[in-house]
Amino acid sequence: MGSKIFTEREKQSLLLNAIDIVHEAGKITIGYFKQNLVIENKDENFFNPVTVADRSAEKKIREMIEKLYPNDSILGEEYGRKSGSTDFTWIIDPIDGTKAFISGIPTWGILLSLVENSKPIMGVIYQPFTGELFWGGFGKAFKKGNLKSDDPQSLIVRKCRSLANAVVATSSPTIPNQLFQTSLDEVMRLSKLDRYGLDCYAYAMLADGCIDAVIEFGLQEYDIRAPEAIVLSAGGIISNLDGSYPLTGGDVIASGDPRVHEQIIKIFSNNFQQL
Repeated sequence: MGSKIFTEREKQSLLLNAIDIVHEAGKITIGYFKQNLVIENKDENFFNPVTVADRSAEKKIREMIEKLYPNDSILGEEYGRKSGSTDFTWIIDPIDGTKAFISGIPTWGILLSLVENSKPIMGVIYQPFTGELFWGGFGKAFKKGNLKSDDPQSLIVRKCRSLANAVVATSSPTIPNQLFQTSLDEVMRLSKLDRYGLDCYAYAMLADGCIDAVIEFGLQEYDIRAPEAIVLSAGGIISNLDGSYPLTGGDVIASGDPRVHEQIIKIFSNNFQQL
């Protein structure tokens, strides 16, 4: 089945509606940020926190989508999948970076994306505390310093000739998979600068030409679809660890320059071959 051809008016409508949706969700999350919240753990084996802020924001997002696009499917982190009758799915992470959120650190964000038959159409990252908005889709990407600003600026990844010149971000310096750990350690050792714990903000900074690569492990679809759309629209590359595409989560590399991307894939590939 072919992809829908959107008119410029339809593209603009999707964007404006997505911005309105994350803005309303942002009003909810910011009211809970830096507050003393009850924190629940969603997993028995590791710390996977959730709060009333996550659940309330996702409920609001779902309500708005269901009103605007009642026939589309919805997939959210907190309330799962609602099947629709179209080829489109709205994917929600109400707070990407809940660990940062409960720690009072503003690297978390609201993620909203639109996918058609597993292909990312559009993605939004919104950080309500700083007021920053990042959007990508239909081959274009931009940022706003705040939602009231009328001066969106284009997002474009930067060139970087080698890993030795690269700023590389990942969530944590330690991961459960020892094989991946060996490769990650090598990548970070060879990079110019390593950064940790930035959540979705790392992808925004990659698209904005501030860092050069992001490596993440064990992602769900709601973690990656919005960043994927933004990175690709800003001229970047995103793939699985072996360089394959498409992706719906799992283990991911995003880069601004293909030379850096290839060097990172080669490091992981060399360690795979040693098995």
